Amino acid sequence: MRKQKTLEAYLDGFQEITAYQAKTFYNGISVLFKLRGAMGEIQDLVILDSVDDGEYYRYTLKAEGIEIGKEYELLNDHHLVTPLCMGLLVRSEAFDNAFFYDGDDLGPSYTVGASAFKLWAPTASEVILQLKGEEGSSAPGQIVSQAMTRGERGVWSIEIPGNWERFSYVYLVKVNGFWNEATDPYAKASTPNSKRSVVINPEFIKIEQNKDKRAPLASYTDAVIYEVHVRDLSVHANSGMKYKGKYLAFTEEGTKTSRGTATGLDYILSLGVTHVQLLPVYDFGSVDEVNQFAFYNWGYDPVQYNIPEGSYAVDVHNPYSRILELKQLIAALHAKGLRVNMDVVYNHMFNKDTSAFDRIVPDYYFRLGENGEISNGSFCSNDTDSTRKMMHKYIVDSVKMWATEYGFDGFRFDLMGIIDIATMNKLAEELHSMDSSIMVYGEGWNMPTLMEDSKKAAIINQSEMPRIAHFNDRFFMTLRGHALEDPTKPLGYLSGAEDLADKVKNVIAGSVTTIGDMVPYFNEPTQAINYIECHDNHTFWDKISLCNSEDDEETRRKRQKLGTGLIFVSQGISFLHAGHEFFRTKNGSKDSYMSPDSVNQLDWDRKDLFQNNVNYVRDMIALRKQLKPLRFNTKKEILEHVSLKALPNDVIIYSIDNIKDYCEYSELLIMVNPNKTSFSLQLEEEYRILADQNGLNNTQGVVHTAVIQPFELLVLAR
Repeated sequence: MRKQKTLEAYLDGFQEITAYQAKTFYNGISVLFKLRGAMGEIQDLVILDSVDDGEYYRYTLKAEGIEIGKEYELLNDHHLVTPLCMGLLVRSEAFDNAFFYDGDDLGPSYTVGASAFKLWAPTASEVILQLKGEEGSSAPGQIVSQAMTRGERGVWSIEIPGNWERFSYVYLVKVNGFWNEATDPYAKASTPNSKRSVVINPEFIKIEQNKDKRAPLASYTDAVIYEVHVRDLSVHANSGMKYKGKYLAFTEEGTKTSRGTATGLDYILSLGVTHVQLLPVYDFGSVDEVNQFAFYNWGYDPVQYNIPEGSYAVDVHNPYSRILELKQLIAALHAKGLRVNMDVVYNHMFNKDTSAFDRIVPDYYFRLGENGEISNGSFCSNDTDSTRKMMHKYIVDSVKMWATEYGFDGFRFDLMGIIDIATMNKLAEELHSMDSSIMVYGEGWNMPTLMEDSKKAAIINQSEMPRIAHFNDRFFMTLRGHALEDPTKPLGYLSGAEDLADKVKNVIAGSVTTIGDMVPYFNEPTQAINYIECHDNHTFWDKISLCNSEDDEETRRKRQKLGTGLIFVSQGISFLHAGHEFFRTKNGSKDSYMSPDSVNQLDWDRKDLFQNNVNYVRDMIALRKQLKPLRFNTKKEILEHVSLKALPNDVIIYSIDNIKDYCEYSELLIMVNPNKTSFSLQLEEEYRILADQNGLNNTQGVVHTAVIQPFELLVLAR
């Protein structure tokens, strides 16, 4: 932030300096400024402009021959001295053009005989590599410091003979006249709690990814995503798992509750989902990795983007442990046919000031306003800036690394609207060139970040991102009601709101048509992720417990079951929050990101208690996978085959017709009753009941009259 000291100077262009002088010092008036180089050389500066700027005078000065990476000081006519700091220049297109580095060799490169290190730090005047022998290295306690050499495009490098495996290291970077200590943004291993980067042997982290054993995915709409936090899965006392709170819990087979029912991996497999979406598993800052259970956090506060979180590792002091165990998790799920998606948070970090990015190239990687103010669209006080070429490149390269080296099958982008369209399209293009089945999706909210709306990777610009899916908040709010204000209002279709039937018709049809007299939200159903619950906000059970407190519990369970069923029969992509299938509760917490395990854990006793509803969810997933017309790939197919109407009592009649080319039936007829009373409808033809409130219907009989129970979803076919 500018205007904090008596005299400040910023390089805002290759030949332009902005100086601020406080009015408390000679009324802010100076008539002469000079620039002094590191060797004592003096340059007179031309004053192009001076402006009364509140408590300061602001001067625009012209300079010549400034070399980026050299140290300079500004002197005024009273001989007050201040270092020349990098200013808006680092955020300019000219700077990017001068210093953009397109190499793929940043970070450490290891061999037994020597290790090389490369760091992009164009504004630094000096860089020192400091190595330290950690336990397990060839020389524990040994410290080696070596000055690095500046090369083209501001890349500093050094190669040091010897075997440096398991040596930790940091960079000491001198910039703006001060020394900063920083980890390596491109490192892939770390000491506990992000203190130092670690050199590892890449041969020791190779593992078979089992990608050939994954179930095929022809279209995004074939996906059924199951969102789960690593720690939540196993920490409950009755999980039956050995590795509580660890990556390896996902690899355990045969785990059971005290009642003998499946938990963990076996349970997830039994549901029939296609993708497990893990909440953040990169290195985050809000949990003490050495004392895992002293704190809880979801992990939406990145520290080291290319390194797994250490608190989930069995031995955090071993730099290989977190890497190998996350890879084993992914390989274990692949071996069972499941795919694994990663929740990524490239829109902000744990702390700007302590981040390696800002310590190495201050103010480059983060989005700032004209006066140096931090953009805060993330509400975390440090939006990153993907429009800067090296941040754009970093995000793309980082995502590709997780896909290739770990085998992730998809990426869910937190607050994706803070990232620019060009970056999201580029990474989607790169990922799909590697594997067309990799999913790219995120939160397309239009966040108040300091970027033009036209550039944001938000739902408002979905037509410019055809490869990318978005969480469908139209579906969410229509069925569930609003999430951020008073949780009891406005209500949703599932909690008794009136006059929402037209909106319900629209979201059932994938939010891609004008059905219900609404403007299409997406161009294609492959862009719409349908959900009524995720890790954010109240669980749906807690939400309707507030909205429908007058109902008995059985009625509230029916309301939720109806909403769950709608997820699986609606056009688009299905999404399920872990535990939703057994009425997950967080004791009324609407934002449990740092609540204890007692609030966040998956309650396996509750799963046993509501096994009938678990069976219903399993049946509806199976039905969706069996019937392609429930998950069309294109808007064209929806327009050709789908029709919906609402009856005066808000009952929805949903027909998918002329579908012999897709399945064994000629029509699917789905009826949705949101009322507390049953309803019957005389059918013009004979239909078979495929599913009702009890799940799949295995009888072969046909009906001429459909009787729809309160809060029931009835699926028929002919």
